[in-house]
Amino acid sequence: MNHFASSENIGAVVSIRGGIVDIRFDDVLPSIYSILHTGKDFNVTIEVLTQLDSRHVRGIALTGTEGVCRGMRVNDSGNPLRAPVGKAILSRMFDVFGNPIDRLGPLQDVEWRSVHQPPPPFARRSTHSEIFETGIKIIDLL
Repeated sequence: MNHFASSENIGAVVSIRGGIVDIRFDDVLPSIYSILHTGKDFNVTIEVLTQLDSRHVRGIALTGTEGVCRGMRVNDSGNPLRAPVGKAILSRMFDVFGNPIDRLGPLQDVEWRSVHQPPPPFARRSTHSEIFETGIKIIDLL
């Protein structure tokens, strides 16, 4: 997945308290649910939870924050956290970022959607009993 926004929206860490990180952006404030990357190799991923004011956002680290310090550069990806959807993900294992961890190779023929979706309207919800295929054999047998 691309860790950098095409517009290069760059900020800096203002404070860090455990997994909560405050970041200052001088140009464009990232939207809520945007994914940010920081750290020595940009391997620390942060999801924006709130916009504190016109220059600051507060986010939660989705990975460990070891090595992150005040003043460290932060890149806005411009995208929300996404997950793969489709038949190709059945029986596969993923990390929190949707990357396969089952050593079965890369995903093919999948659509990536934001994990923050509005619920379907009541008219589209099913009210009858049906088999819900999860791809997890022990659960599918129940």
